[in-house]
Amino acid sequence: MVTYSRVQGGDSKELLIVNNDGTLSWNNNFKKDHNLNVTTSQEHSQYFQNKRGSDSYIVDFEVPKYLDDLIKENAISQKGYKNNPLNQGGVAPKIVDDTVFQKHGFSGVAYETPDPINKWLIEYAQNAEIRK
Repeated sequence: MVTYSRVQGGDSKELLIVNNDGTLSWNNNFKKDHNLNVTTSQEHSQYFQNKRGSDSYIVDFEVPKYLDDLIKENAISQKGYKNNPLNQGGVAPKIVDDTVFQKHGFSGVAYETPDPINKWLIEYAQNAEIRK
Protein backbone atom coordinates (compact mmCIF):
# COMPACT_ATOMS: atom_id res chain seq x y z
CA MET A 1 0.00 0.00 0.00
CA VAL A 2 1.10 3.57 -0.74
CA THR A 3 0.01 6.56 1.33
CA TYR A 4 -1.50 9.56 -0.43
CA SER A 5 -2.60 12.83 1.16
CA ARG A 6 -4.90 15.68 0.21
CA VAL A 7 -5.24 19.07 1.89
CA GLN A 8 -8.82 20.26 2.29
CA GLY A 9 -10.65 23.08 4.03
CA GLY A 10 -9.38 26.61 4.45
CA ASP A 11 -8.80 27.77 0.88
CA SER A 12 -9.09 24.23 -0.57
CA LYS A 13 -12.31 22.54 -1.64
CA GLU A 14 -13.53 19.72 0.58
CA LEU A 15 -13.89 17.13 -2.18
CA LEU A 16 -13.42 13.99 -0.06
CA ILE A 17 -15.42 12.61 2.83
CA VAL A 18 -13.68 10.22 5.23
CA ASN A 19 -16.11 7.46 6.18
CA ASN A 20 -16.13 5.74 9.59
CA ASP A 21 -14.83 2.50 8.03
CA GLY A 22 -11.69 4.20 6.63
CA THR A 23 -12.96 4.47 3.07
CA LEU A 24 -13.50 7.65 1.08
CA SER A 25 -16.56 9.11 -0.60
CA TRP A 26 -16.94 11.99 -3.00
CA ASN A 27 -18.53 15.14 -1.56
CA ASN A 28 -21.73 15.44 -3.60
CA ASN A 29 -21.52 19.25 -3.48
CA PHE A 30 -18.96 18.94 -6.28
CA LYS A 31 -19.01 17.27 -9.69
CA LYS A 32 -17.54 13.78 -9.63
CA ASP A 33 -15.29 14.59 -12.61
CA HIS A 34 -13.52 17.37 -10.67
CA ASN A 35 -9.73 16.95 -10.72
CA LEU A 36 -8.25 15.76 -7.43
CA ASN A 37 -4.92 17.11 -6.17
CA VAL A 38 -2.99 14.64 -4.03
CA THR A 39 0.58 14.06 -2.86
CA THR A 40 2.70 11.13 -1.75
CA SER A 41 4.80 13.43 0.46
CA GLN A 42 3.97 14.09 4.11
CA GLU A 43 6.30 17.12 3.95
CA HIS A 44 4.49 18.53 0.94
CA SER A 45 1.06 18.02 2.49
CA GLN A 46 2.19 19.89 5.63
CA TYR A 47 3.70 22.68 3.50
CA PHE A 48 0.49 23.00 1.49
CA GLN A 49 -1.69 22.90 4.60
CA ASN A 50 0.26 25.84 6.03
CA LYS A 51 -0.54 27.79 2.84
CA ARG A 52 -4.27 26.95 3.01
CA GLY A 53 -4.98 28.41 6.44
CA SER A 54 -5.93 27.37 9.94
CA ASP A 55 -9.23 25.79 8.89
CA SER A 56 -7.48 23.33 6.58
CA TYR A 57 -6.76 19.69 7.34
CA ILE A 58 -5.08 16.72 5.68
CA VAL A 59 -6.81 13.56 4.51
CA ASP A 60 -4.38 10.61 4.50
CA PHE A 61 -5.32 7.37 2.77
CA GLU A 62 -3.68 4.28 1.33
CA VAL A 63 -4.08 2.85 -2.16
CA PRO A 64 -2.77 -0.41 -3.63
CA LYS A 65 0.73 -0.22 -5.09
CA TYR A 66 -0.58 -1.22 -8.53
CA LEU A 67 -2.72 1.95 -8.61
CA ASP A 68 0.25 4.07 -7.55
CA ASP A 69 2.32 2.36 -10.28
CA LEU A 70 -0.38 3.13 -12.87
CA ILE A 71 -0.42 6.78 -11.85
CA LYS A 72 3.40 7.03 -11.90
CA GLU A 73 3.69 5.33 -15.29
CA ASN A 74 1.18 7.69 -16.93
CA ALA A 75 1.94 10.99 -15.16
CA ILE A 76 3.39 13.87 -17.16
CA SER A 77 4.44 17.40 -16.25
CA GLN A 78 1.80 20.09 -16.02
CA LYS A 79 4.12 22.25 -18.13
CA GLY A 80 2.94 21.91 -21.72
CA TYR A 81 0.31 19.36 -20.68
CA LYS A 82 -2.37 20.42 -23.18
CA ASN A 83 -0.05 20.10 -26.17
CA ASN A 84 1.70 16.93 -25.02
CA PRO A 85 0.41 13.87 -26.92
CA LEU A 86 1.14 11.80 -23.79
CA ASN A 87 -1.76 13.55 -22.02
CA GLN A 88 -4.02 10.83 -23.49
CA GLY A 89 -6.82 13.22 -24.31
CA GLY A 90 -6.62 14.88 -20.89
CA VAL A 91 -6.88 11.75 -18.74
CA ALA A 92 -3.18 11.43 -17.83
CA PRO A 93 -2.30 12.58 -14.30
CA LYS A 94 -0.30 15.81 -14.07
CA ILE A 95 2.86 16.11 -12.00
CA VAL A 96 2.43 19.38 -10.10
CA ASP A 97 4.52 21.51 -7.72
CA ASP A 98 7.81 19.98 -8.91
CA THR A 99 9.62 23.28 -8.28
CA VAL A 100 8.33 23.27 -4.66
CA PHE A 101 9.68 19.73 -4.22
CA GLN A 102 13.06 20.76 -5.63
CA LYS A 103 13.28 23.98 -3.61
CA HIS A 104 12.48 22.31 -0.28
CA GLY A 105 13.99 18.88 -0.94
CA PHE A 106 10.69 17.07 -0.38
CA SER A 107 10.48 13.37 -1.16
CA GLY A 108 7.56 11.96 -3.15
CA VAL A 109 5.48 13.63 -5.84
CA ALA A 110 2.26 15.65 -6.17
CA TYR A 111 -0.38 14.91 -8.79
CA GLU A 112 -3.48 16.47 -10.22
CA THR A 113 -5.61 13.48 -11.16
CA PRO A 114 -8.46 13.77 -13.66
CA ASP A 115 -11.41 11.46 -14.20
CA PRO A 116 -11.26 8.40 -14.10
CA ILE A 117 -8.13 8.28 -11.90
CA ASN A 118 -9.73 10.53 -9.27
CA LYS A 119 -12.58 8.01 -8.97
CA TRP A 120 -10.15 5.07 -8.70
CA LEU A 121 -8.32 6.78 -5.84
CA ILE A 122 -11.61 7.10 -3.97
CA GLU A 123 -12.81 3.61 -4.88
CA TYR A 124 -9.62 1.83 -3.75
CA ALA A 125 -8.71 4.04 -0.77
CA GLN A 126 -8.30 2.33 2.58
CA ASN A 127 -7.35 3.40 6.10
CA ALA A 128 -8.40 6.99 5.42
CA GLU A 129 -8.09 9.42 8.28
CA ILE A 130 -8.08 13.13 8.96
CA ARG A 131 -4.87 14.73 10.20
CA LYS A 132 -5.16 18.26 11.61
